[in-house]
Amino acid sequence: MKKTLVLLSLLFCFFAIQAQTNNSDNKLLVKYTQKELKKLKKHNPQEYEFARYCVDNAFYVAPSSKEKIADNTHKYGKINIKDISNINFFELNINLIQEKNQVFVINNSTKVLIVKSKEQILKELKK
Repeated sequence: MKKTLVLLSLLFCFFAIQAQTNNSDNKLLVKYTQKELKKLKKHNPQEYEFARYCVDNAFYVAPSSKEKIADNTHKYGKINIKDISNINFFELNINLIQEKNQVFVINNSTKVLIVKSKEQILKELKK
């Protein structure tokens, strides 16, 4: 009985991890084809892991205020996002900057999208 439970638990964990990998890969299809992803995995696994990480972690959404946004219009870009709770970085078409975070006001909200610098993302990946 214990062996069966352990085996079922291991299978469940395997399928959960596999589902997460497939979900990340599906999000990457916005930027890459299936063929490009296979080639990237095989020949440049670091770039593949960087891209997978960026899908969900190259940015964050933060609250702001109308006053702060109004006072900093020259510093902030603007962006439309349909579903703030389900953002795919590659759908945003934003290029990462090496050493500087980018801030965008999310239209029709008082929230901002902060895109991390490439340098910061690489540091996070090393952890």
